Amino acid sequence: MRLNNLIHSVRWRLQLWHALILLGVIVALCVLAYRLAAEDRRERIDRELATFERAFMKSFWEMPGGRKKDDRPPPTAEIRDRFLGLDDPSQFPLEMRDLFDPEALDSSYLVFWDGNGQTLFRSANAPGNLDFPKDFATDLEAQPRTRGNYRELVHGGPRGFRGVVGRDISADRAALYRLGWQITGSGALLWLLGLLGGWWLAGRAIQPIDAISQTASRIAGGKLSERIDIEDTDNELSRLSQVLNDTFDRLAAAIQRQQEFTADASHELRTPLTVILSETSRGLKRERSSGEYQEIIANCSHAAMRMRSLVESLLLLARQDGSPETRRETVDLSAVVSDSIQLLQPLADQHGIRILSNFQTARCLADPNALSIVVGNLISNAIHHQATGGEAKVSVSSNDQHVLLEVADHGPGISADHLPRLFDRFYRVDPARGPASGHSGLGLAIVQAIVENHHGTVEVESVPGAGATFRVCLPALRT
Repeated sequence: MRLNNLIHSVRWRLQLWHALILLGVIVALCVLAYRLAAEDRRERIDRELATFERAFMKSFWEMPGGRKKDDRPPPTAEIRDRFLGLDDPSQFPLEMRDLFDPEALDSSYLVFWDGNGQTLFRSANAPGNLDFPKDFATDLEAQPRTRGNYRELVHGGPRGFRGVVGRDISADRAALYRLGWQITGSGALLWLLGLLGGWWLAGRAIQPIDAISQTASRIAGGKLSERIDIEDTDNELSRLSQVLNDTFDRLAAAIQRQQEFTADASHELRTPLTVILSETSRGLKRERSSGEYQEIIANCSHAAMRMRSLVESLLLLARQDGSPETRRETVDLSAVVSDSIQLLQPLADQHGIRILSNFQTARCLADPNALSIVVGNLISNAIHHQATGGEAKVSVSSNDQHVLLEVADHGPGISADHLPRLFDRFYRVDPARGPASGHSGLGLAIVQAIVENHHGTVEVESVPGAGATFRVCLPALRT
């Protein structure tokens, strides 16, 4: 399991790729450096051999009995005789006398043949396995070759002459061998240093991810106040951390609202349940008259109706909070408002409220039943939150982009302290308007949920003592 975790670790994968790429680059550089060093050493040896041969030939022609520069080329027989007569080391400079020393195996050697392959001159230090080079051309340009541990230059001459100058390169090969190991060791050390640096850099790169993971684990464990510590940098991980922190903020707020909602719902349901239990307990304690039983049953029925209304509101909110699969069709908002006013007119008459309306055609793509709930809740609020004799103004307008619904009343208005939480669930501006009054505090929350699911907005303006105005803005139907 431990090995499997390492294999799937991002840090180990980064390190593996870094190690492979770095190894490839270092091997390529080491091979290139070795080849350049070997080529440079080979060219230097060839230059030394060419220089040695030119110096030998200069001394050869400057020996006593040699010809002047303006003389005609000597005949072949004379050249052969001169080569065959080279047996006195004193005729050459000191640096060339190793040619006559059989023990000077590390020095340069020379061998010359005539066109028939007869040896004209062989230095005493020349290797015994050096034969007439038959496969080489007779031109004057030297051709290098490597033969075993010897590096040689082979060239032709006039009348078929052949010449070979060379020397033992065992020491040079040993030096190259040592250089190769030095380059290999340096490359290996550089690779190890690169691995350490890569491991450190990978750790630095992964460290924020570890911090994100640990913070997310603590949040999942219940510590909703935990947040990712964002360093003062502007890289991808810092931006990711900021996004996650914003997500955690919204998650914590949603959980807090859910907890508050659950507590409020429990509190709201507890009251009618308490009424039902207390009334049934009262009815079971002793025999009662039919009138008393009717009163008990009426109280239980009222509490049950209250609980059913609350449950229906909660169910509607739950559907809106999810992914509501509502049917969308072309709706004239003014027609929906007109039907809602007609339905609520008896309630307005009961409270002595006059409803004033101003409509114009306003088409949108929406669920007509959901819009009826929105309009009904807003008009119902306008009726209930003002004194007898008041007015509720309802208007519908539209433009190319939006349709607008406005519901205004002349009630006491809403204090600025309450406006930010007015659409919260179970929130009531007047605490006295509790469950007993039939108001659950879910009406405006339902309005907001439906409007937002239709990609619209709802807002409120209010001045204490001058009433309140609710505005619902929805996308207009584009034709």
